[in-house]
Amino acid sequence: MISKESSTLLELANEVQQLTTHIVQDLNAEGLPEPTFEFHSATIPETSKQIALRTQLNDAAQDLLRLVNGPRNDARTSVCRLYDLAAWQVACEFNLFEAVPIDSAASLEDIASKIGLDEDRTGRFLRMLASDRAFEEVAENKFKHTSRNFDFVLLTDADPRGRLDEFFKAASATSDSIKASPSVTDGKKNAFVTIHGKDLFQFYKDDGPRAARFASAMAGVSRLERHFDSLKESFAWEQISHGKVIDVGGGSGHMSISLARVFPNLELIVQDSVSMLASAAQHDFSDLNGRVTFMPHDFFTPQPVAGAAAYLLRYITHNWSDEDCIRIFRALVPALEKSAPGTPLLINDVVLPALGEASRYHDNRMRQVDIMMMLVLGAKQRTEEQFRTLLYDADSRLKIKSINGKGNMSLIEAYLDADELSSSQPSVAVSLEATPAVAGSQKRTSARF
Repeated sequence: MISKESSTLLELANEVQQLTTHIVQDLNAEGLPEPTFEFHSATIPETSKQIALRTQLNDAAQDLLRLVNGPRNDARTSVCRLYDLAAWQVACEFNLFEAVPIDSAASLEDIASKIGLDEDRTGRFLRMLASDRAFEEVAENKFKHTSRNFDFVLLTDADPRGRLDEFFKAASATSDSIKASPSVTDGKKNAFVTIHGKDLFQFYKDDGPRAARFASAMAGVSRLERHFDSLKESFAWEQISHGKVIDVGGGSGHMSISLARVFPNLELIVQDSVSMLASAAQHDFSDLNGRVTFMPHDFFTPQPVAGAAAYLLRYITHNWSDEDCIRIFRALVPALEKSAPGTPLLINDVVLPALGEASRYHDNRMRQVDIMMMLVLGAKQRTEEQFRTLLYDADSRLKIKSINGKGNMSLIEAYLDADELSSSQPSVAVSLEATPAVAGSQKRTSARF
């Protein structure tokens, strides 16, 4: 806490300097160069130490800038970011990033010719982006890339263009959507439907190129955020000595295949819709000798495999409403009842931190995704208490044993308390007869936003 006698601005500036010093010292100790704005610049590694330092630095630096800029300037900066995003959107839509060579500068005339726009507007968008460090005007009317463009130019599997296209447009319809449906936000009543006239799944079903871009981007995000490493390290997989792990809504099976390669003791069954399981053919897992198999299943219907070693729901719940999550959990209860006491139900998803548990920087990033889920799916991200409530509403015997981590890569270990009688009455009917899996992925197009 800063005393009244001290300078808040200097305290924050001091903190910024100290944190930056720690970042540089860590890079030096590892023999790594500092980042620059040159296109091929090295980036700071995503180690736990550097992530922690970066998070603290963002909090301190942003607070310093907000106080120095003052509320009016700060508010203007926030509100006017939409014009920055408009420039980024044009750059994506008109292939501006591809029009500039990777290793050299290009003239405004050449760039405008390549993207099919007049020089006046092309130059205005380029200079807007240059003011945001996305390009550099090295001489009058000559532009080159900076390191900020790396994802857009080279990392096509983590391409953020969709967020500046269909999602950006959906965000602009937020208020109109809420006015049209003030008390309900769900898969059919949300901002995405308001602006595009169809829900997310129908939109991608009707637009193959955008669907492919979206799927590729989600896979890239998963790799960037170390989703597999988190899952691997958050549970004692090596202690499973018998029974199968059921990857419910497991998509094409890439996560189960990765687990099986690391843990030779594991046998896994990947469950999803027929159409999603068909994409498993893209994986070569012949080396696993049949330890990963596939089963069509709709997770809103009763789980057909009883006696499993564990049931895994990986990045499922944040795509669905509370009512749907209750149905998903409840459909697993009959299988858990027939399994060994304490059989884990593993929920690998975002767990929003409680007040004061996360930095503002980290909290803001998670809240961004939470709002995105509201806008595009009518869904949400949840706190620990909200997960406890959903599990209880599905069946009062479902309890949380532990939570490993909070944030983007959390793992909830729940179980069915066999010593307690169920007191919950089904609020959503669950058919006792298996039904064909619905078209599209149970993971909702594997949407890990």
